Amino acid sequence: MIGFEVKHDFPTIGQRTFLVDARHLSHLDGNSSSILVLFDDVTERQRNDAEMGFIIAEMRHRMKNLFAVVRAIALQTDTKDRSAIEYRDSFLGRLNVTLRTQEMTADCKTANFEAIIRQSVGAIGLDRIECGRPAVELVSARILSTSMIFHELTTNAIKCSALSVPEGRVSVKWRLEDGQAGRSFIVCAWREEAGPAVAAPQRMGYGTQLINGPAAHLGGRVELIYGLTGLEASIRIPL
Repeated sequence: MIGFEVKHDFPTIGQRTFLVDARHLSHLDGNSSSILVLFDDVTERQRNDAEMGFIIAEMRHRMKNLFAVVRAIALQTDTKDRSAIEYRDSFLGRLNVTLRTQEMTADCKTANFEAIIRQSVGAIGLDRIECGRPAVELVSARILSTSMIFHELTTNAIKCSALSVPEGRVSVKWRLEDGQAGRSFIVCAWREEAGPAVAAPQRMGYGTQLINGPAAHLGGRVELIYGLTGLEASIRIPL
């Protein structure tokens, strides 16, 4: 008998798992009836193997999701009337937001709403974007979508509105609001100031989709107003 598995619940140390080996011992006289029985405690080994299997399965799942996101960004980042450098910068900007968000959600189940905004806008907009509280925590399932909204708003402001000129600034203020059936929402106002006038685009590009789509996916909405000093956006996200 080799590798027979036995489980036993001990009063003091709990359940343990053993692999039992039994072998017949042969002596020179050929008349021995002795049997050697070996008990190998494999409880911790099996537990570690199970944990490692879970980690590998989770890593494969995360990598599969990440590749799907990268592929979607690559395919949907607009190429029309763009140079290769412009496409590269747009693609890498969106990819960096995704990776930073993954790092933010890796070790926690929630994240501070203001921290999400500031990591989404990146270094260029940090000193020119004013944030207003209260403190709000978003669950991890809503962090990536929220980050993409504010990254696209910032990218747009840098390219063609308030953050494209030295004097331009952005104000981001939010409040909590109760909705129907006991649901709570963050209602956020993005307001650009001292920038050039902006007009509504003639067609909806991927950037506009990344502003409207994630909010709708979460059960919220975004309203865009193209004004004389820049873009205004009303963003409603359910908690």
